[in-house]
Amino acid sequence: MAKVSVTNITVNVNEFQSAYNHFGLGPIPAGTKIDHAVAAVQKALKTELSTNWPKANPSPQYAPDSAIMAPWKGNVAGSAPKCVTDAITQDFGSWGLPVDKATVTEMAKQITQEISNSAGLNGYYYGQSSLGASETIYWGVSYISLVVVDSPEEYGILFAFSASLGLN
Repeated sequence: MAKVSVTNITVNVNEFQSAYNHFGLGPIPAGTKIDHAVAAVQKALKTELSTNWPKANPSPQYAPDSAIMAPWKGNVAGSAPKCVTDAITQDFGSWGLPVDKATVTEMAKQITQEISNSAGLNGYYYGQSSLGASETIYWGVSYISLVVVDSPEEYGILFAFSASLGLN
């Protein structure tokens, strides 16, 4: 499974408590390292994405992957931030799905639009993109915004996504 990591973000794990609360993960255990906190929230996002996957769509062919979008100012409604398109493109390639630039851009734009529509709170969204007359990519994303940089405080977005290919 492909992973896109952002290594230049210093995160304060205590700022993740709101995400832990939202997903019912309880208090952050003392001494929790940031990689474990991020992994716990990303696992919850992946579960949310899979649990709510539309029954009418083909099941995702691969386990959901996740990434971080930061800083928050990169989340311009209807835009396609490079970190998002890079993560989706890399996974689609690894998953053997068609790496259709228009579909990847559409997904990234929808992610930023939905995050803006929900004022940055937690949510999920499912969509589909036609690839010519014979193929459709069914895709979904779940997301939550939280403080990812401690000093100065800066918001970012953790998101999970998956897809499946359907033949028409």
